[in-house]
Amino acid sequence: MNRRVIPIDGGFFNDGYWYVLGSTSLGGSHLTAEEIGKKLQSDQDEIFKDLLGQGICLPLYFPGDCALDQAIVIVGDLTAQEEAEWIGKITSYLEIPCGEFMIMGGGLEEDFEVALTHFESPDPHYQFFQKIRVEPGCYKVEIYAYVPSMTFHFDWEDEIGEERELQFIENWWQQTRAGQPYPSWLIEAQEKTYINQEDADLVDYLIRLVPTDEAIAIPP
Repeated sequence: MNRRVIPIDGGFFNDGYWYVLGSTSLGGSHLTAEEIGKKLQSDQDEIFKDLLGQGICLPLYFPGDCALDQAIVIVGDLTAQEEAEWIGKITSYLEIPCGEFMIMGGGLEEDFEVALTHFESPDPHYQFFQKIRVEPGCYKVEIYAYVPSMTFHFDWEDEIGEERELQFIENWWQQTRAGQPYPSWLIEAQEKTYINQEDADLVDYLIRLVPTDEAIAIPP
C-alpha cells in the first residue's frame, strides 16, 4: 500500500496526560459522548478490555503533558530507519467503518461532544483533536516510542539511571546511524551532560495504521 505521512497539526494542544485514539463512529459502536466518557472514567478493567477488544478506541496515558502533540501518523509501512530505532511499542486495533481516524487529547464527555460532531475543531485556538481520512475498515494501530520521547525520559531513565542515559543515547546513535557524525544537540549534551529536547530534531512518537483482517491481540 502507498505510505502516507501526516504530522500532528502545529495547533494541536493537549494540556493533560490522556489521549484517545479511535474514530468518529467509535468503531461503529453507537456509543454516545456521555456513554464513552463514563466508560473511560471507570476503574473496572473489564470495561477497558471491552473497548479494546471491540476496536472502539485505544486510551493512552503518559507521565506528562503534550506527549503526542508532535507525533507523526503513518498509514502504511515504516522506513528501515524508523523500524530500527524504536525503543518501545504498543499494538492494538481499531474499527474505523466511518473512514475517519481520530486522535484526541482528553477523554471526558464534553471532549467527545465536540470531537464526534466535527471533522475539524470549531475553535482554531483550541485544537484538542485531529482527524485523518482513511479507507473504511479494520486497522492495526501501533504507537512507537523513540529516544527523544517522554516514555524514554520518564520510564527508561528510572531503569538505567540518569548518569547512563547519555551513554545509552550515544550507543543508540552509533548502532542506528553508523558513520553519521554526531549532531549539534548530542555534542552539546556531551558537554552539558543533559539533552535539550527542543534542539533534538528527532521523532519522539509515531502512530502507525495498517489495514488488517487478522486478529490482533489487545494490550495487557
